[in-house]
Amino acid sequence: MKQNLITYLLCTLCMALFSMAFPAKLAANEIPDAIGVNVSDTVSSTSLTVSSPDGALWIESAQGSIQVPRGQTVRLTINGSIIEAMVGSERIRGLEINLKSNAGTPLGLSTSAAVRYYAGTIEVSNKQGTLQVINRVPLEDYVASVVGSEYGFEDLEGSKAMAVVARTYALHALQNGKELLDNETFQVYRGLSHATPIARQAASETAGQVLNYDNELIDAVYSASNGGKTAYNTSLWNTKALPYLISRKDPWDEKSPHAEWDWSVSKDQLFSALSKTFGINVKDVRAGKPGYDGRITEVELRGSGTSKTISGSAFRAAIATHFGSKALKSTYFKMNDRRNSYSFSGQGFGHGVGLSQWGAHFMADDGHSYAQILAFYYSNTSLKRLPSSGSSDQPLIELPVLLKKAPVAPPVWLTSESIFERRRKSVVDALNIWDTPNRGDAKLEEGEAKNSGKRTGW
Repeated sequence: MKQNLITYLLCTLCMALFSMAFPAKLAANEIPDAIGVNVSDTVSSTSLTVSSPDGALWIESAQGSIQVPRGQTVRLTINGSIIEAMVGSERIRGLEINLKSNAGTPLGLSTSAAVRYYAGTIEVSNKQGTLQVINRVPLEDYVASVVGSEYGFEDLEGSKAMAVVARTYALHALQNGKELLDNETFQVYRGLSHATPIARQAASETAGQVLNYDNELIDAVYSASNGGKTAYNTSLWNTKALPYLISRKDPWDEKSPHAEWDWSVSKDQLFSALSKTFGINVKDVRAGKPGYDGRITEVELRGSGTSKTISGSAFRAAIATHFGSKALKSTYFKMNDRRNSYSFSGQGFGHGVGLSQWGAHFMADDGHSYAQILAFYYSNTSLKRLPSSGSSDQPLIELPVLLKKAPVAPPVWLTSESIFERRRKSVVDALNIWDTPNRGDAKLEEGEAKNSGKRTGW
């Protein structure tokens, strides 16, 4: 009996490790009933308390199940490789513990660092000595929370545009086998408390709607503010040019509080920070010529008899790491040598690719619909309503043409594969510092950054 239990546990462990190493891909043109979001960034701990304030709670593992009466809490801890769930004197163990409540009632998760309430179910496992917590949440509950967490304005049309973008971004990631996180490296997701009434209405009225290009989900990146001009994706990341992420003037974003900004730093401070980050004794910094969209794509670091060229994104990433995300707010800047210091004058907050949250807000204020907002920021795309599981496909909803003048296509030099192959070999990019490019730029309350830590692709 004991040997059979050990064999079962080992098999379960192997299956769990395999599923963590190779996330399941979402099938094309499919709306899942629920999606899994790793909320461990918020609730990561060696112990966790779960409750269901509005109904009964069930705990399940390979060992069995326990029903927890309303009002009582469950404490989860790690014992070796096993998760233990305790309710009073009762205890249940397993390599994975699942928790669910009555349909429609939230689950409350508490650690010493945070208290959050989530829809759906909770899956808890052991990841290198800490609890890995996955919230399996209905898609539209997730979208509503992201809109409330990321956008935060009270206009309905801008919120609806943000709902379509958040849904598209998440489903595109799942289709490509990526894990959904709850922090700025992906999309900020703070559970039910941030699913405001306007965010819920936006999610409900756009339920199932996504942005497509060539009948595929787009990579719907977005940022807080583009400074009056959207950026090409190729100006920020070493990725292929995407026909829906192009540069155009944005008169609505010019009203943003980040439309213009200034920052200064002493040369000694900047040289020290860059030397630590890039492993070269920096003595001078030279910004390259701005690209077609105004973004600085390359920065040269000069040392004693040596130099290193880094991307504009990597330069901004290094500055954010040492001086905070409100220092160099974007790569849309001009740099001036002031003898003992450098001064930067710039525009926008974030990478500036795709939708601008401030721009979308002011477009909505000017009476534009969510479809018009999406058409402006994602050129050449179509709005499509994906079917729920088992239903038939829906026709495309054509986006309106907002401006008579067509957006400018990327110049040849910006889309040349050979150029980018050379850059991959010679330029230190932000990917080398922070991993892979993600959306990563939340509109932060009152336009300010809430987290100055490592944020990829912002």
